[in-house]
Amino acid sequence: GEVYDTDCFQIETNTGAISISDTKDLAVGLYALSISCRANGSFYEFKDIVSVNMMRAVPEGISVEPNKIKVDFGDIIDSESTAELPTAQVTTDGEHISIQKYIITNVYKDGILIEEENNFFMISNTGEISIVKGESNIQPGKYTLDLKLTTAIVDEEAEEGLFTNAIEIDVTSKPLSLIYTPNLVKIEENTENISAAPTFVGSTDGLTYAIKSIEPENSSISIDPATGIITIAANNNLAVGTTCNISITATNQYGTKDFDNIYTMNIVEFIDPITKFTYNNTEELIQAAAFEHTVNEMDGAEVTYSFVELDNKLSDLRIDPVTGTISAKKGNSIPVGQYTVTVLAKNTKSEKQASFTLTIKKNPYYFTYVHWGNNLNLTPVMNYASQFRATKKAELTSLVIPIAETDIPEGTEVEWEIDTENSTLAASNLEFDANGTIHVKGGWNSNNKVWFVVVKATTGKGTPGEITVKTPVFFHFANAKNGVTVNYTPFVLQVNPRTGGTSAAPTVTGADNMSNFLLDYRRTFDYYNINGPAEHKKGQPSVKDSFMYSVWEAYYTAIGATTVNTGAKDPMSYYSNTSRLATPLGYVDATKDLAITINPNKWQNEYGYANGVMVGQMTFVTDGNPEMLSHSSNTNQIFPIAIWFDTKF
Repeated sequence: GEVYDTDCFQIETNTGAISISDTKDLAVGLYALSISCRANGSFYEFKDIVSVNMMRAVPEGISVEPNKIKVDFGDIIDSESTAELPTAQVTTDGEHISIQKYIITNVYKDGILIEEENNFFMISNTGEISIVKGESNIQPGKYTLDLKLTTAIVDEEAEEGLFTNAIEIDVTSKPLSLIYTPNLVKIEENTENISAAPTFVGSTDGLTYAIKSIEPENSSISIDPATGIITIAANNNLAVGTTCNISITATNQYGTKDFDNIYTMNIVEFIDPITKFTYNNTEELIQAAAFEHTVNEMDGAEVTYSFVELDNKLSDLRIDPVTGTISAKKGNSIPVGQYTVTVLAKNTKSEKQASFTLTIKKNPYYFTYVHWGNNLNLTPVMNYASQFRATKKAELTSLVIPIAETDIPEGTEVEWEIDTENSTLAASNLEFDANGTIHVKGGWNSNNKVWFVVVKATTGKGTPGEITVKTPVFFHFANAKNGVTVNYTPFVLQVNPRTGGTSAAPTVTGADNMSNFLLDYRRTFDYYNINGPAEHKKGQPSVKDSFMYSVWEAYYTAIGATTVNTGAKDPMSYYSNTSRLATPLGYVDATKDLAITINPNKWQNEYGYANGVMVGQMTFVTDGNPEMLSHSSNTNQIFPIAIWFDTKF
């Protein structure tokens, strides 16, 4: 918030790229950078457009042991493998430092930051770093991890610090795949041809390439052992009409693999050079809509296409290297604006560049959220789920709930419907008017329970700019159970499954002595997928292919059990895990006035992190006897809180 004079932040005057350097003596804190520029004779200033959180380095005495681990790729991707994957532990030197929270902030592969979401590695709330078994998207390579640690030195307050390059994880593998693009080429007789470098999957340690065979044999064909680039020399004496198949052997320090007929050359009499190559400028394309843009003019043959210095805002663009067609998927994140896209077309005779203007106009139907607020006096409403509490049926059915906040463009027609597949309250209990106002018609249940509907709001129905956003709206039927009412406020815990979280403590009425009031999760754990991977099937742990079964299984694996007890409460129980509270998925914390704790990196499987809602039954006792919490005769059964997972929280 104060002006700060430093040379640590620099800007490239021609490109606007910002660099940060020499930060050893830079004060810890949040920096806001204001940028000015001059364009077409006019001066512009953008105040506080970039924020930089300069974090303290973690105190000396913190380390990871071991700080380098090696693991075989095959053992990671095979979820049935019995091989035990290695782990590492964040440790402190002595007792003067305590670590209160652990988060993986950055993951680098072979020195390059992985910017897309990845679930390759986890860190527990005790500081154990592990590799996710069954993670099919991981690739061989050397990974380094940055950690954000919340530490406290004796007699000092806790503070966050960044532990960079905390550990190197070497995912090793013998050669797995080799792809040349294109892998089938035409070559003019007695001319030189140089292939593109292949895409290789496997460890690059000691990697070399060699020609296994050439059919028909020809000594004019060679391969660069370091890059895998195949060259056929001029004056190779291959006759027109010859098809030449090349097989390659790739070897690294973990093994060897043959790739038969991996590259094919057809000898032709003549290859047309590139003299004409153009794209038309695009029509105005709609934000977030799918599109394809084809080559307008090309007179060359055997051409390959690639982008030239593509703007990083266009990272969702794809180009077909054989046809030159440029495309983006529905839901792409290309910002509104006008861009110059340059493409290189190349064949054995020549190469030529073509540029065109890509214009993305604002999608008149584009929006990202709808929020119906709450009747709990929770502000700001955007920080809390849309949630409404009622203590009796008449109170529920009198609810008329207008939209509190949304970024739907004003005047846009919206189609409102209930996603019945992933809602617990029947769609017939609600009506929507044209403005999105919800009129509650029924649905009261005598159980003290949280119910919800997933509302699908669609704009631009049937147009290229069609947008659908799904939002849960929650209702708490807050009647007493056996004379006792348990109210969490809010009664929806919004939690990022990566980092975990803790709810507010509940207000309990009707219990004579709170020191004897005990509460624990018990049964009927239901998960409903909202925006998560399609493989996250809804249902309880007893449904073998459900998401809940996979997290139940992970818990039992973590405690060394050989079977998964899908009918047990243990993965969500405080009293079953008092000596290992970092292990369960979550629990009612008896040490925090019955607040709910959700542990980090537990609500995920090989397909990704949870993005949905879990509701589970709890039981309570008023006599201080924890054994009665699980007794079959206990009728003190309630569903007072929903857990809503989203990695954006």
